[in-house]
Amino acid sequence: MQYFDSDVIFNYVVIQDPVKYEQANKLILEAIAQDQFVISTLVIQEVGYGLARFELKSNVIKYELDYLLSLNTMSIQKHHLSRALQLSEAIGFKHINDCLHAAVAESLNCNAFYTYNKSDFRRIQKMSPLDITIL
Repeated sequence: MQYFDSDVIFNYVVIQDPVKYEQANKLILEAIAQDQFVISTLVIQEVGYGLARFELKSNVIKYELDYLLSLNTMSIQKHHLSRALQLSEAIGFKHINDCLHAAVAESLNCNAFYTYNKSDFRRIQKMSPLDITIL
């Protein structure tokens, strides 16, 4: 499975940077076609928040989130939070959501984790068995 961080999904939906938009679309569409795509409910929440801050219309946000929800989505469980707390303690609790993304991907034994977030995930990489690709 291939887990996609919220920032990659956001770049898939919104053209902020044409290179990132194209890159995110290619990776995500390939993963979907190969039945390897997975995100968490946290991704949907974070993308919804980002789209609202980007001032997209409500009907567009609802459409995009409904589509994401129709894909392979993992719900956050107590054991994910427990692992996220372990990671957070090591790198600082201000990055707990990123640790929660990593915990979900770890629990699924994902063979790939994609993100644009260099600063936080470089630190998480040192403590996680995930193959984290920083785009």
